[in-house]
Amino acid sequence: MNKRIIFAATLAFSCILMSNPVLALPELPKEEIMEIKSFEVHEQRLYGENRYETARIISQYYRDKLWTEKKKEAPEKLENVVIATGKGYADALAASVLAKELQAPIILVAGKAEEDQEAFAFVLENLDPQGKIYIMGGEGIIGKDIEQKLMDLGFNIIRLAGKDRYETSCLIAESLEKSDFSTVVIASGEQYADALGISSIAAHEVWPVLLTSAQSLPPQVKELLREKKPEKVYIIGGTGSVSEQVMGELEEMLPFAELERIKGQSRFETNINIAQTFAPQPETIYLTTGFNYADALAGSVLAAEKGEPIIFLDPSSPTLPKATAQYIEALAQEEKKPNLVVFGGPGAVSDEILKTVRDLLTGTVKGTDLHSIPALKATAVKGKPYTLPSMVKGRLYNSELVDLEVLWDTKTVNTQTVGLQVIEGWVESHGKPVKLQLTVTNPLPLGEYTTYFNVNEINRSDNLRLAAAAINNKRVDPGEIFSFNGVVGQRTIEAGYKEAMVIEGDKFIPGVGGGVCQVSSTLFNAVSRAQLEIVERHHHSLPVGYVPPGQDATVYYPVLDFRFRNNLQTSVLIKAFTEGGTLTVQIFEDI
Repeated sequence: MNKRIIFAATLAFSCILMSNPVLALPELPKEEIMEIKSFEVHEQRLYGENRYETARIISQYYRDKLWTEKKKEAPEKLENVVIATGKGYADALAASVLAKELQAPIILVAGKAEEDQEAFAFVLENLDPQGKIYIMGGEGIIGKDIEQKLMDLGFNIIRLAGKDRYETSCLIAESLEKSDFSTVVIASGEQYADALGISSIAAHEVWPVLLTSAQSLPPQVKELLREKKPEKVYIIGGTGSVSEQVMGELEEMLPFAELERIKGQSRFETNINIAQTFAPQPETIYLTTGFNYADALAGSVLAAEKGEPIIFLDPSSPTLPKATAQYIEALAQEEKKPNLVVFGGPGAVSDEILKTVRDLLTGTVKGTDLHSIPALKATAVKGKPYTLPSMVKGRLYNSELVDLEVLWDTKTVNTQTVGLQVIEGWVESHGKPVKLQLTVTNPLPLGEYTTYFNVNEINRSDNLRLAAAAINNKRVDPGEIFSFNGVVGQRTIEAGYKEAMVIEGDKFIPGVGGGVCQVSSTLFNAVSRAQLEIVERHHHSLPVGYVPPGQDATVYYPVLDFRFRNNLQTSVLIKAFTEGGTLTVQIFEDI
């Protein structure tokens, strides 16, 4: 299928699906429903190929759920739809409360009419011809062409757009007909997690959600609060999201209001503190990623029907944040088995994470049980001894990392052979095997430098290669002074050197051994990078093209030499080689 609708359901008993027309979704093709049998928990996954399709699928499910539950009391088609952008959260953070009041699904759009044909199709199919469409945000967010297209289709359009996200949140709040503003929610407009974490609760209770910057209340929000004078204000998030400065402004403006901050050390802990405060015994838990807003926003109106919590999960980990695991465990201990509804595909909430939630909820495991030992990888240098770790990290179901003692099958590790080794061990305390992937590599050079030459200059190239071969594999012991002239020797015809251009005074002339200075200069730069002590170095009388100015080292037997001292505690080994038109010199610690 080009556009797939995937629902995953795990049922306590097979008869449940047959007796529950809401969950059965009879209007969907059978091939687009995937069923899994379990004995404890009822699960559903609502997702599409992207955030827009996911929002549409959630909205279709919400519409069908409303119709099924209300049956003949509900109109055949929706009276309202809310449209928000899928490219930014700012203007839509406060929309959930309005959507719940209007019993309107939240549809996400890309922002241009030609990109949002499926959104138009959903509206045409599900919205009453006399229905209303509420657009969240200005024309810079959701273009005029989309509004015009919807108007051309005959729908009534209401756009709620302030000059910024804060004013937009005020406009949304003021449009609520069922709210008496006795309770309001203040959340950050600079990040989405806190506002979305409270969205389903606030929507269920019809509490307006007003956005604020971290350091001060926006003027529009201040004005609305002064006018409405709420009796209760929930501040969502820690001081990094909503500062004490903002809290002070609220206290000064609303001296008789009760202020309550709900916070945690992370978005996940704040999220769970919201759930524990307002939904300690939910019938359904809605699961989604804590690192994207789109799925949670689209699903918030569904969760708001009964004021159920939206629980954030970390898609990068197969385990649960500690606070989340404790919340799920507490439900299990109280023998609560809420349904699980997932917003988003496996990329947002993996099957492994979902299994972890299920296992904790059913009491199969505890948060403090060992979930896994993260893959162990290490690197050793050829010839150098490697000691296996006596302790390894284990990950619990609540995401904590603990130190575990490990017993290895071997006491010594062979590092003489370059390549991959797999070493097996055992964590006796938990009866878990351990594998360590050890990669033995050649040592990295202490210093390395590469220069370039013209291979078409035959004589010069031959001289260069001959000198490079002379210094290759030379060992320099601690305290020893290396002499380039001493190692390479006099450049003569008898030694194999040829005539090529050399510098003499202020001009280039033919000379035996031309090109050798490129080898000494390349060696100098490698030695410098290895931070070895330079004893003797000379510059050419003219600039050379193979190294930057000031980085050359000329040699002329026996008068001018390049010398360095090995000032390390270990011996070093010189590697010099050519490949095509490149000359490379490396300095290694000699093992």
